[in-house]
Amino acid sequence: PDDTDIAPLYDPAYDPLWAVCQDLDVTINHHSGGGSPDYGPYSTAGVMWLVETTFFSHRALWQLILGGVFERFPDLRFVVTEQGCAWIPGVLAQLDGFHAQMKTGRVGELKYTEDQVLPRRPSEYFASNCFAGVSFPSPTEAAGRHKIGIDKFMWGMDYPHHESTYPYTREGLRRAFAGTDPAEIHELVAGNAARVYDFDVEMLVPVAARVGPTVDEVAQPLAEIPEGATSPGFLRP
Repeated sequence: PDDTDIAPLYDPAYDPLWAVCQDLDVTINHHSGGGSPDYGPYSTAGVMWLVETTFFSHRALWQLILGGVFERFPDLRFVVTEQGCAWIPGVLAQLDGFHAQMKTGRVGELKYTEDQVLPRRPSEYFASNCFAGVSFPSPTEAAGRHKIGIDKFMWGMDYPHHESTYPYTREGLRRAFAGTDPAEIHELVAGNAARVYDFDVEMLVPVAARVGPTVDEVAQPLAEIPEGATSPGFLRP
């Protein structure tokens, strides 16, 4: 949260909550749009929020990692949702760089003792504890799965929000994943999420067969974007 009266996520005061979530095998989900400041009653406030909201949403990831939450609770699962995934590799590289400097005992004028430095690199905590729920990905955004790990990527459509791919979800899937191996598509749109959230896959199989689409349909290239489609997944490269 942006409110300075509320403890930041790296405050150990939240440890009882993390402990309960770990013990109950509950996945923590962090949706975009939270933690932004009050932009005031200005005509440009909305666009300022659009430009900056991703930064404030991303803060949760590095606060939990650098705050040692995943070191103290190694079985805790954390998902960043509707924030894309293309930004994650750059952030992890930056965090790993700071971590390497901290191990030397200082970063610029800031000094660090051995017990203040995490035993693993930040990128390792992401690999063991974190996932990305990627809503309405464009082809470029979908390609980011190769940098964060295919097993970390969970496709989403953001229904029923205006920016959702609905009612052109099949087309949105085809635009994002055309030419992808069907087995990989299954993991991106179903398998990964089923494991993270502990869905009963066998129970969902008849529903998926009835509703579709099939992975073979998704792998087919999209000839043209549907007229009237306004989801960012259709408008971004």
